[in-house]
Amino acid sequence: MSVYDSVIINNVIFMGNFSSFSAEVEVKQNNRLWHRWNRITTVVFLLTAILYVANTWSPSSYGIALKHFFGYSASGPDLGKPRPIRSDEWIVATPLTQATVNNHFQRYNQTSLYKEDLRINYGLPVMDWGIIFKPTMWLYKFVNPAYAYSFHWYAIFSLFIFGYAFLFRQLGASPVIAYGLSFGLYFTGFAQFWWSEKGPIFAFFPWVILPLFSRISIWAKALLLYWLAVCWLLVDFYPPIQISLAFTGAVLLLAYRPELFKFKTCVILILVAGLASLTTAAYLWDYLQATAQTVYPGGRSVGGNHTFDRFFLSWFFPALNFHWEYEPTIAANISELGTVGMYYYLLIACFLDFNNWRNPWSDQKTRLRLLILGTGFLMMAAWMLLPLPDWVGKPLLWNHVQAARMQFAGGVLLTCLMFVAANSFGLKLSLLRGVILSAIVLSAWYCIKRPEDRSIAEELVFLFLLVMVYAGVRRQWFKPHHGLVTISLILAALLFGRFNPLQPAWPIFNHEKNEIIRNYDALASANNGVLAVQDLPGATANGMGFLSVSHVTPVPHLEFWRKQFPELSAAELNHVFNRYSHIHLTGEIEKPDSPQLDVIRVPFSHFSSAGHLPAQYVNFSSLPDKKDGAFKVEIKDDKQLVLKGWAPWQGPLQEHALEIMITPVTIGEPKNEMMMRPDLPMNTNHQVSALNGFTLRIPVNGNVSSLCLVSLDVSTGRRILLNNPEGLPYCDLNEKKLSLPADYVTFNSLPNEKDGYFNVETTKGKQLILTGWAAWKAPLQEHALEIMVSPGANGAPVHEMMMRSDLPINTNNQVPAMNGFTLSIPVTGKISSLCLVSHDVGTGRRVLLNNPVDLPYCELKK
Repeated sequence: MSVYDSVIINNVIFMGNFSSFSAEVEVKQNNRLWHRWNRITTVVFLLTAILYVANTWSPSSYGIALKHFFGYSASGPDLGKPRPIRSDEWIVATPLTQATVNNHFQRYNQTSLYKEDLRINYGLPVMDWGIIFKPTMWLYKFVNPAYAYSFHWYAIFSLFIFGYAFLFRQLGASPVIAYGLSFGLYFTGFAQFWWSEKGPIFAFFPWVILPLFSRISIWAKALLLYWLAVCWLLVDFYPPIQISLAFTGAVLLLAYRPELFKFKTCVILILVAGLASLTTAAYLWDYLQATAQTVYPGGRSVGGNHTFDRFFLSWFFPALNFHWEYEPTIAANISELGTVGMYYYLLIACFLDFNNWRNPWSDQKTRLRLLILGTGFLMMAAWMLLPLPDWVGKPLLWNHVQAARMQFAGGVLLTCLMFVAANSFGLKLSLLRGVILSAIVLSAWYCIKRPEDRSIAEELVFLFLLVMVYAGVRRQWFKPHHGLVTISLILAALLFGRFNPLQPAWPIFNHEKNEIIRNYDALASANNGVLAVQDLPGATANGMGFLSVSHVTPVPHLEFWRKQFPELSAAELNHVFNRYSHIHLTGEIEKPDSPQLDVIRVPFSHFSSAGHLPAQYVNFSSLPDKKDGAFKVEIKDDKQLVLKGWAPWQGPLQEHALEIMITPVTIGEPKNEMMMRPDLPMNTNHQVSALNGFTLRIPVNGNVSSLCLVSLDVSTGRRILLNNPEGLPYCDLNEKKLSLPADYVTFNSLPNEKDGYFNVETTKGKQLILTGWAAWKAPLQEHALEIMVSPGANGAPVHEMMMRSDLPINTNNQVPAMNGFTLSIPVTGKISSLCLVSHDVGTGRRVLLNNPVDLPYCELKK
């Protein structure tokens, strides 16, 4: 060997040793940097935790229930707004947590009418053996539940931030990038819009796979995997998100810890995962068994492509589909519009230095990681975007994952892929690329969002931050990757950090009885302890301690409903009640039904008599001078008029009555039902009771031309005219009505022809009021009625035309709409028989009208 060759070899050896030494130094520096960041963030999070839990803050929107349904007007959030759209939380999960506390943390809810099992999909602090796997709920047994509830949510937040930061560290991220991306994932639409209910699933996921990245023994990994996996599944059991996240975890492990997929190790980990699944199944066995046999959710199997065109674009333009105040710009609710969209993806795609493609591609490990992560994400994107049949997803259980519910898992994987690409290729910030990116952002706003939302503030903030970062990188104030992560995080926090409120949990679990609660107590006491009130959403009433008909039952209670409605067939009972259900009380129906997948409606009259109040039709000769109260028209069609409002009654509930004058005269009895209005005492300085709300249902036969409602306090006789809504005229007492001939006749014989029909609308008091139709063929002015009534009448009859638009429709235009009538007969008491004969005055044609079933025809004198 020549001297020259020897020098070359020595230089190579030296350079190799130097590279190894440099890498070792870099690792040590990175570890020291991580230790310093972890110490700082831990101190910050502990101090923040003290502040957060001391104020019992939470992300709950339960302030809506406290204010609008229970009258605690001063119990709203300390910051932000409660979100009605988050009803899964504030009318289900949080009330069931209240119920668990009220039930002394026992498994079966003894405070409920249905005595349901609380081992369900929602993670509740039931104190049985499952509490071992709910570490964020361990405080419930030791402190006021408000503090425990607050601690649970702060712990979930901390687990999320630290968990994803540590996960990105395993991928090679520096602390700035790791924590920046972790917060970036937290401030995404999908995470924030579902946080107050699905947050625990998001937060526990990284901790399930982090032990598998560590260098501890396989048995330590197995033990931690088992406990953390069961925690993840029990803290909130929702397979669509958990199945898709499990796939993301497997892809990450395959890319970064391929040694785990060696046969022996893989078998051990599969067995442990199976044991965790069996433990979860054992705990939730009754729930799973009952749910599997339901009409909804049952064993649903879905295919791909359950999303929309703008769904894909919102990955790169996160606020594309809603306004600043979270109002959707397309036909979907805000939660369903949430994606794991970040400007980070767009920034990395624009500034990736593609000139360096040979470096990552020549490194086998980096190349494999990019291929595995890219393939995994493309598989998920295909399921979310392409119209794939359900059998395609069966091997991965994706046939149980709606495409929109794969959002979070797909977003985590895309974030990892973009980070690895940026780390491998490097980034190149140039003026030209910045101009192109700006043009893309402005074009997306102009072409897609501007037609629905002309605000351009978000885009201008983006451009400002982009300029600042470009200037900072040029002056070498920070690294390009750090700057791009910062842009994405600032915009994400501005866009989504305002969604969830800071709601104190203290009034959720600690509330003095107010007027509204005392009213509910009185209603329940008058109804054998059962609270039967319409319009109480979800499980809120049971959460407040009431034995309420309105409730949420995650599993069906068929035996309970079979006893309540024995007249239903087995098929009807199964179709209506065998489902996850929000149980609604309503006066609109006489028979239970299920108008949508997760709703059961049951008739109000079946569960309450106290809520039905007097209402009667009256022909006013004069109206009360005083006006108060108000109502609005909820439904107005040819068959029903539904009015909701309040009246200024002063007496007790059972003396609340309504008097009604309506034109034209209606067919059928009105129904007046009490409706709780917690807003009334709040808005009237407690001058009007919450019990003064009402729902009035009036059967009608066509359009209503005028209406007067008068509230009546039965015992005192106090009458007040209610204010009509704009556009609905008051009744005109001086209106000339179209009166037609009617005479009393003593028949010797009756016509052979029978046609027409009438109903007895009222026989109370001194008036017999009949409404119906007759078989006249003559012009209107020749429509007459002949009457024979026993015992005799006590005054002249009043016969008025009543338009009946249904007559020509139902008789193929054989009977005109003007053949309807209203007949008022003064009587001295109950009648025993009646005959009505229609008379065409010009032709003398007479036809006997059909009597109602229970009204005898008159007996002719011989």
